[in-house]
Amino acid sequence: MLDMVVQPLSPTDAELAARHQLFPSDIKETQNQKHQQIFSFFTVMLATLFKDTPDINVGGDQAFYWNSDDDRFCIAPDAHLIRGIDNTPRSSFTLWEEKAAAPDFSIRFVLELWSKGNPFTERYEKYETYTMLGAAEYFEFDTTYDDLIGHRLNKNGRYDVIKPNPNGRIYSQELDAEIIYEDGLLRLYRNGKKVLTASEAQFELQKAQSELQAKEEEIARLKKLLEEKEK
Repeated sequence: MLDMVVQPLSPTDAELAARHQLFPSDIKETQNQKHQQIFSFFTVMLATLFKDTPDINVGGDQAFYWNSDDDRFCIAPDAHLIRGIDNTPRSSFTLWEEKAAAPDFSIRFVLELWSKGNPFTERYEKYETYTMLGAAEYFEFDTTYDDLIGHRLNKNGRYDVIKPNPNGRIYSQELDAEIIYEDGLLRLYRNGKKVLTASEAQFELQKAQSELQAKEEEIARLKKLLEEKEK
């Protein structure tokens, strides 16, 4: 009689998630550097665009929980814009509590960045989840193929694809801005003007200050010449 060796079954990701812990050997591959760069720059530019707008919360990579009985039901968009609440930093959103406290709470924009390791099933599930949550606009960007797609909810509660403008930009009604992949980043344009990154804004400020100083020095030089001629 042959001896049988029974191999222990490997736990599924769902089972691991149910235990609320992932050991280092179970952690999925981290997002690539390109993903991280696009994420960090876009969320900062988005926050800059709405920094003076009240009752708007802008952020990214924060979990949205919608089932009060099971915290495994959650999703964490790479970027979001929510109307009807303030911009107080939150570690996560429990949607039933937010809506109870703020009746005008509404998810208006979400962005997902996809990397090579994201399977199609995950993309489909998130697409359906954002539809169920009523996110007015859902944008997704594939960092492998540099492919940007925008979706907007129609009157039937399903997403329609937003057609790009002739310039290749996709207009977001919720952001009142155009989005395009450009120079290695997802860029925002409002009224044809590019929303600058922090480093770009600092460079433009220094440039303006240098130009102002040069003009002041030129005025002082001309004034001195005029005074000498009048002597």
